[in-house]
Amino acid sequence: MSPGRDTIADTELRPGTVGLAGAIMQNVTHIAPAMAAFSFTQTLVGSAGAQAPLAYVVGLVIVLALGVCLVQLARKFPSAGGYFTYVSRTLGPRLGFLTGWMFVLYSPVVTGPSLAFLGHILEAELQGNYGWSGFHWWMMVAGGIPLVAYAGYAGISLSIRFIVIVGAVEILIVTALGITGLLDPGPGGFSLRPFVPGFNPGGIATFSGFILAVVLTVQGLTGWEGAVPLAEETINPRRNVPRSIMASIAIIGVMLVIAAWGQIVGWGTDNLKTLVSSTEMPALVVAHRVWGELWWIALLAIITSSLGVCLACQNAATHMWFGMGRSGVLPAAFGRVHPRRKTPTAAVTAQTILSILLGFTFPYLMGPREFFIFLIGFVLVLAIIFVYVAANIGIIHYYWTEARAEFNWVLHFLFPAGTSLILVYSVYVSFIPPPASPNDWSPWVAAIWLALGLAILLGMKIAGKEDWLSRAGEIIAEHEESAAEKRQLGSPL
Repeated sequence: MSPGRDTIADTELRPGTVGLAGAIMQNVTHIAPAMAAFSFTQTLVGSAGAQAPLAYVVGLVIVLALGVCLVQLARKFPSAGGYFTYVSRTLGPRLGFLTGWMFVLYSPVVTGPSLAFLGHILEAELQGNYGWSGFHWWMMVAGGIPLVAYAGYAGISLSIRFIVIVGAVEILIVTALGITGLLDPGPGGFSLRPFVPGFNPGGIATFSGFILAVVLTVQGLTGWEGAVPLAEETINPRRNVPRSIMASIAIIGVMLVIAAWGQIVGWGTDNLKTLVSSTEMPALVVAHRVWGELWWIALLAIITSSLGVCLACQNAATHMWFGMGRSGVLPAAFGRVHPRRKTPTAAVTAQTILSILLGFTFPYLMGPREFFIFLIGFVLVLAIIFVYVAANIGIIHYYWTEARAEFNWVLHFLFPAGTSLILVYSVYVSFIPPPASPNDWSPWVAAIWLALGLAILLGMKIAGKEDWLSRAGEIIAEHEESAAEKRQLGSPL
């Protein structure tokens, strides 16, 4: 390639559409920063007390190491298949299939439960603050799913434009609330001591509680790899996808540290026991106190965060399914795109059906909040840890064998092995002792789903349908973007 020239993928999708800023915001909204910053506060403080910001600092360091691990694969194997392609290429197609299969319990399942949970929050806030009882949680699902689906059918440009807007809005609001809480502290005043080990007003924290909080912050930062399946539509994918991974981790990590610190100081370090027992989201309580009538701006961040994560997860899910369909492991329809919009329409349709099922049925049976915590807080965590660990093992194997000349003990062994051990330990501390019902059923859900994937592999082997094995690890070719292509595609977002 010529120095300074942009490269784009040889793909049926729309190459060169997503730039570095768009890829970063795809990752950022895939993390759902406002939901992470506001929803986990009580749990983190209940475990780590006033040291919750310090737990985020430690968690950020661990996630940066995880990001470095994924960068090793993103530079080598750009593909819409994402983790399916990575693991197929490094550990074999059958393990790649199982990784893609477990990924279904990650990005694809987010939209319906997230919209139901957002509706639950709005229903409570509108009733509690304005006495309006005409809004019900399911209305958010009924209105949100068609909008998300439309963006998926319309094309990646529309999704990325919306993601850039809502992502910027929620980052600004969450950071602003954190800073305002620091400038207008509650009982106990402004303090840097939340970053000092041993600072424990109210006697809430324990050593094991702090370790659990670190684990939760690692899980709360999940989503930084959301741009990986968009590699075929990203300009200079071998450069911009890795950069977007590290940039999004740094941006959101710093934001979450400020947000946690600001909420704790804004609530009051002398009053943290009441934060843990609050019936209202602490961020909204702090917003009421420091912003007065403008408290609803914090609620706006939760709304934009929910809509942004739905779009980002749809992008990641449908593109991975497209890659699996193109390889032949899923029905061929998943690997085809609309002739004009260049969108994987069958994958978007499947995603929409899944969102409807998970957005209405189970929230109705279990309750929107309860189902959200069960699926997104427990089942999803087990699935993504499987995916992350599989990719990490793939890094070690690939660089120790095929790319032995490039092997680096820190990048290709210490980081993937160390972070994998931390992730496995996080499963232990999350599920020993088992969480309260129904969350204690989540390991069974993940295990049954994995067993079903193994049964599908066995069925394909018995039926002789294994042509896909030779195509599972395929990656895209690239070429220099011509002047004509640049005019046709326009500037990347």
